[in-house]
Amino acid sequence: MAPQPTLQTIVIDRISPGAVLFSYNQPKISNAFTLEQYHNLRDALVWARDEKDVRVVALTGKGKHYCAGKVLTPPGKGPTIEQEIEAGRGLADVLVGYPKVLIAAVNGAAIGWGCTQLFNFDLVYASQRAIFQTPFMSMAFVPEGASSYTFPKVMGKQHANRLLLAAEKLSAQEMYVSGLVTEVIPGEQAEFVDAVCEKAKRIGTFNAEALRMCKALVNKPTDIARQREASVLEGHDLKVRLNSDDAKAMVKAFLDRTGKSKSKL
Repeated sequence: MAPQPTLQTIVIDRISPGAVLFSYNQPKISNAFTLEQYHNLRDALVWARDEKDVRVVALTGKGKHYCAGKVLTPPGKGPTIEQEIEAGRGLADVLVGYPKVLIAAVNGAAIGWGCTQLFNFDLVYASQRAIFQTPFMSMAFVPEGASSYTFPKVMGKQHANRLLLAAEKLSAQEMYVSGLVTEVIPGEQAEFVDAVCEKAKRIGTFNAEALRMCKALVNKPTDIARQREASVLEGHDLKVRLNSDDAKAMVKAFLDRTGKSKSKL
């Protein structure tokens, strides 16, 4: 049994012998991703994957929100887009095709990466106060997280383009109708997270091999290959767009408008 890792941006709680709860732990920035958080989530997932008794991983966010995308910094400051893409790719290598059951407990805003990652989860439960948005077009970016493939696959092209092209902000109920959310659970945040944890604990009592086989059958190798291919194509276009003068100007205008040197997408 490997020791449970201590991570700066992810809190790990063992909620039952077969289930763990990960919590994004940067509530002051609405759990927006930094390079460290990409690395921390990867390390936490690797630990749970290799921990024999863990069968289910649930993930939520500390504070009011689930994950507000990635931290934005002024052009020329902070990590380069190449560094961010590489960190995201390292996480995706573990997250895509993950062998154990993944459950998302979306307790608030799921923006950008916070939204696009959800396809990788086997069950997505949303609080009634959760919102979903991928404001890539409004920032002169392009889709990421393989969402150009995964969103149309789950939601159909027209529903997916409410997020990808129109950059609309959708409610939990709208995302349930679109197919990306499994269930909308009412109640305050603590009650919502407790309800999702009870589901995780129940699934964590099931046979480990049966769970793994079921998930492998649902997540066909061909689908995983297409998802990875979409991620590579998006990464190429992201480098073009995020290094462009107009996208840099949009980021600067956004940061000037919010009055912050760092903000979220």
